[in-house]
Amino acid sequence: MPGKIFIFNHTVYFNETNAMGGVAYYSNYVKWQGMAREDYFIKTVTEWKQIMQEVAKGNVNMITAEEHSHFIKHAFFGDQIIIKLQTGDIRKYSFNMTFDMLKVGDNELLYTGWQKLAFDNFKGKFIPIPESMLRSVLDHATQKEYDRYIKRYKIEQITT
Repeated sequence: MPGKIFIFNHTVYFNETNAMGGVAYYSNYVKWQGMAREDYFIKTVTEWKQIMQEVAKGNVNMITAEEHSHFIKHAFFGDQIIIKLQTGDIRKYSFNMTFDMLKVGDNELLYTGWQKLAFDNFKGKFIPIPESMLRSVLDHATQKEYDRYIKRYKIEQITT
C-alpha cells in the first residue's frame, strides 16, 4: 500500500560536532542519510539477507548514482533528530530516496536531501530493482508515484 513514510531517529553525539560550539559537521547529514537508508532496508525489505547474498556472489550491485543535500539549519550536540524517508522517481533499474531531517520538539526542518540508487550486475549492465526491494520502494512512494510506475510498466498491481 503506497504512502508509507519510514522514520529513523538519531541523537547528535559530541563526536559528530565541533568541539567549541557543539554544531554538527555538515558531512554528518549525509552519513545520517545513509544510516536511515540502511535501517530502512533492514526493517522493510523482507529478503534483505538474500539480496546481500547475491551481492556477495557478484550478481547484484547497488550504486548511489547521485546525491543531493540542502542544509537549512544547524543541529547541535544532544539534539534529537527525526529522519523521514520516502521513495520516488521509480524506474525499472533505479529509484530515488528523499530525506527530511527535523529537530524533535519544535519540528524545525534542518535538512532535505535525496539519493538516486541504481542496480547493475557488477559488469556494467543495469538490472531491475530486486523484487522484494521493489515492493518496499512502492510502499514508501506517494500514491501518484505508485500509479505512475504501474502505468509506465503496464502491470496490474504489486502485492506486498
